[in-house]
Amino acid sequence: MAGGYFNDGAGVNVELGEYVPALPTVSRRNLILTPYDLPAEVLPSGGGLQEIEAIGQRLRSNLGDAERYVYGLFRQLARSGPGDLGVEDNIDRRATFADAVCVGARAEIQAFRFVDARFTFLAPERSGQPVWGAIPLAPAVYPGGSTSQDYAAGGITIGEHPAAMRIEMIRSCELRPIPRARGGRATVPHARAHLRFIVESHQVSDTDNMADELQDLARSIGPGAVNLTGNGITYIDCVLEGIRPDFTDNRATRFEAEFVKEI
Repeated sequence: MAGGYFNDGAGVNVELGEYVPALPTVSRRNLILTPYDLPAEVLPSGGGLQEIEAIGQRLRSNLGDAERYVYGLFRQLARSGPGDLGVEDNIDRRATFADAVCVGARAEIQAFRFVDARFTFLAPERSGQPVWGAIPLAPAVYPGGSTSQDYAAGGITIGEHPAAMRIEMIRSCELRPIPRARGGRATVPHARAHLRFIVESHQVSDTDNMADELQDLARSIGPGAVNLTGNGITYIDCVLEGIRPDFTDNRATRFEAEFVKEI
């Protein structure tokens, strides 16, 4: 089956899944509107920038192992510099992109084991591309993982029936177009990246108003950094950003609790 990798040549060399198709969206800065007091200038060839959306899928051992796999992969991508991105389709045709920067990623775990991830890379358009590299091995099974669906924050269970967790990585990075030349230059920050953990759960209220139940949950977790746990895995220094319920006037509702962690 097809695969993919990302290698920045400075310590980050990761596989992106065992099925990694991708397609780029290309834009060129042909119209220059600065300085403001001069007429617009149309260039014959502006700096070409590519936004590459890639899919990464992999089957892991259990729910905890799948979530820990996603966490480790996203954490490395958040700390990486510009590098080579390689993707391969289902009939073994390959494409590579030079000086690519991962600016975002998100993943869901389906059927308790199947990782379904989406990656967003930015890369300059170039006349040539790097040669195909080697795809690293996927990480081994992480110890302690389970499929217990027991999400908690600071020891406080998140709702009465926690169900699943999505993980996202968001990063601030710009590719500066170079006018009159196809391409761009990446400006990679040393920080400004964070991970987001979105826990889906359900709450049932037999005595109190549902609004009081959710307020009490937020107060119990508190505003500071806590350890987020689930399925045998611990993520330290996470901060509760919000609790977002589905509107209801009944005794039960579904809600999402969002936690953020700085990289």
